Amino acid sequence: MHAHSADIRLYTFGHSLINHALPITPIPSDETTIAHWIHDISQAAGHGFAAGGQYGFLTSHDDLPPNANWGYDNVPAVWEGDTQSFSEANINTILLTAANFIQYQPANQPHPLDNSTTAVQSTQAIFDWVHENSLQQTNVTFYIYENWPEMDLQSAFPPTPPTQVEIDNFHQLTLNNFNDWWIDYDALIRASRPQYAIELIPVGPIISKLLTDIIPNQIPFPELYEDSAPHGRATLYFLAAMITYMAIYNENIPSNYMPDTIVHPVIRNNLAQIRNFIWSQLEQEIIFENGFE
Repeated sequence: MHAHSADIRLYTFGHSLINHALPITPIPSDETTIAHWIHDISQAAGHGFAAGGQYGFLTSHDDLPPNANWGYDNVPAVWEGDTQSFSEANINTILLTAANFIQYQPANQPHPLDNSTTAVQSTQAIFDWVHENSLQQTNVTFYIYENWPEMDLQSAFPPTPPTQVEIDNFHQLTLNNFNDWWIDYDALIRASRPQYAIELIPVGPIISKLLTDIIPNQIPFPELYEDSAPHGRATLYFLAAMITYMAIYNENIPSNYMPDTIVHPVIRNNLAQIRNFIWSQLEQEIIFENGFE
């Protein structure tokens, strides 16, 4: 593991499994973004947090310089792209994710969206640009956010919820072949850029293990996910944010923290067990060295 700061200035190269800006179910603020919840937790912990980022996939994110287009109601902005250079933003943390529908192609083979590059090459280009244009230089930590896969369903969701067999298959895919792709991707990036601090955050696998082993069948699928992409509802992004918070701050969430009631009561009522389960997964050395098992 690498050194972690108590004052996180985060820039994200992401998409809607990190920042879901147009949920089907109306929300009060930005509850379907992980930045909203990380900020909420960091306030309870007394830490600094500012965030920003951009929507796209690796094949557009590597069209540099970055184009900041994410903002939030309550989260301090990390970079005013119209008035500041990237280096002036003093960003110390990068979060990056790949698409969740390309895992049939190895990360070092032509990218399904652009065969002139690969997931590895696009990621290298982004990390190199950040390194060259950051005041922090060697103090920047790069996090790869492992999301969750697209669902393969017989009937469209919505309106038809997936069957239990389809739900089970989704979680098994997340924990096995999908996860293997991310482990390989992370290993290739770290091997090619050993001078950078790079960590994989296995968000999707931890959520799947939580939902199948710790609180199995306690939350109806449509109360976690809203479509087969699958975009999540507020509860899912809260869980993703808990995992990401623990990784980037290298600490558990505060024991007295409680999210507001937009988060499902099963999560709120079992938060002590859930927080300790997630932390135990992230404490294992294999999380940061080889992925999730």
